[in-house]
Amino acid sequence: MFGWFNKHRRNIARELSELTESRREIVHAFEIERRRIERDLHDGAQQFVVATGMALGEAELIIQLAGTLPPALADLPAVLARAQQANAEGLAAIRATVNNVHPKVLSDLGLEKAIRDVAERAEIPVQVRVPHSLPTMPEGIIATGYFLVSEALTNAAKHAPQATATVVLAADDDLHISIVDTGLGGATITPGHGLAGLRERLAAFGGKLELSSPAGGPTVLRATIPLLLRRGESGVPNA
Repeated sequence: MFGWFNKHRRNIARELSELTESRREIVHAFEIERRRIERDLHDGAQQFVVATGMALGEAELIIQLAGTLPPALADLPAVLARAQQANAEGLAAIRATVNNVHPKVLSDLGLEKAIRDVAERAEIPVQVRVPHSLPTMPEGIIATGYFLVSEALTNAAKHAPQATATVVLAADDDLHISIVDTGLGGATITPGHGLAGLRERLAAFGGKLELSSPAGGPTVLRATIPLLLRRGESGVPNA
């Protein structure tokens, strides 16, 4: 009897370990793809736009050195100026996209400080609370938490510009995130939009995303993101 029980327990432990590893692979795959996109934008599209801007600048200089242009080319300086402006806006858009794919502040400062940075830049007042130090977490988990908070605060500012918001971060075996705003409620997770995509991503590795937004508010978004700890690992810092 005890032999069967011990064998059954070992089988369950093995299956749980295999499930954890498969979910860690999913998170890792998300992060690899994110980094690939970031690299392709930075080393590919961005470099071409920079080179185009330099060529336009050289053309402007040549025109300046040429002096008076013939009437047929009189509009050329204005056309080049518009092209330079469009080039600058395109470069700014690419750099913003690169930052959104994997924000540098996230790699440099970690989740808590990156969230505080998002809060400071938000269009509504945001308070960030972290009752206890956060443990070391896989990079994909950190990125997921960051983008969740960023999306939630962007939505709150868009739909409830007079509201305030509070973000709470805590961790045990999971990363727990709640975002509460004082808007008038009525929020939904709409298929095809940002929060719906994040909910699907969380579900892929065992996480949950729940929304409560009654008429009159407040709106509460809660996420539970598994840290995907291996056996013997702890979600408590320095444990």
